[in-house]
Amino acid sequence: MNMKVIGISVVMLALLGTISAIGIPMLADDPLRDDRSDLTGGMKSTSNANLTYTVSVPFPSTPEQVTLYKSVKPEITAELVSSMAEKMGLEGTVRESYDQMLLSDEPYSLEVHMKSGRVALIDIPRWMNPNDKNLPSNLPSDEKAIGIATRYLEKTGLAPPDAILCGVDHPQIVKQNENGEVIGIAFEDVLVSYSRTIDGRPVVGSKLTVEVGGGGDILNVYKLWRDYVPQEEIPIITPEEALEELKVAGVAEGLSADITGIELGYYEAPATREPTHLVPVYIFTGKVLDGTGEETSFVRYVPASPEFREEVPAVK
Repeated sequence: MNMKVIGISVVMLALLGTISAIGIPMLADDPLRDDRSDLTGGMKSTSNANLTYTVSVPFPSTPEQVTLYKSVKPEITAELVSSMAEKMGLEGTVRESYDQMLLSDEPYSLEVHMKSGRVALIDIPRWMNPNDKNLPSNLPSDEKAIGIATRYLEKTGLAPPDAILCGVDHPQIVKQNENGEVIGIAFEDVLVSYSRTIDGRPVVGSKLTVEVGGGGDILNVYKLWRDYVPQEEIPIITPEEALEELKVAGVAEGLSADITGIELGYYEAPATREPTHLVPVYIFTGKVLDGTGEETSFVRYVPASPEFREEVPAVK
């Protein structure tokens, strides 16, 4: 059978077959997680002005004011990164490059962003690279993977006290024949994800994941989890007013949009930025129907305080 090799978003070994990635997590504005859909610049229009909106959920009851939290700038030093690496069982010299502290100890690379404190640990040869170790038959169960991830975070000091287990996924790279039919799995691991809340409200943008590979090995750790302190109480708009702003901004090209979720939360900026605050936002989820009958899901953030429009992504 004649097959070909295609590339994916991460450096990959050549295979005798077509390979494609499924379920690879991305994070905006981070060289490791490049998602071009997260564009800042306020509420810029991204949709058809004639889009018809329906709301399938009741508007939530929200307060007139919420607490505004100030982001605490991390103090990232070579000594801190060296201590972190030691807890991970890594050795090497810490060097600074492009706003990051880096340490390499094969097969691992440790990167800590100086602006945000973002931590990224990667097993370079194995993470998202087809190999004979990271296959379904070699993986721990989801329950065991959760235990492995949790113990690793605790051992290395990366476990935040407010982290909440929120999901388990199985990112894959599959092999396909020339007809696009899946003929096998070239890579799979177990991705354990954690989230957090502030005042009982979700924080979007905060991210903590651990990927566990064959034999229970740690393949990737990603943590974006800024510290914060309360600053003041600020007035916010109502969810009905936020919906009107959403309509002006738009969500996507299509004929109609159905809003299936409305929630008040907080937004943490991407790793490469230096935000002043965790911004209160309304989180809208839903689906857009186009002219062919195809549905596309969306998540859209609307600042709950208009003064923070420029700090929230235009499209998610």
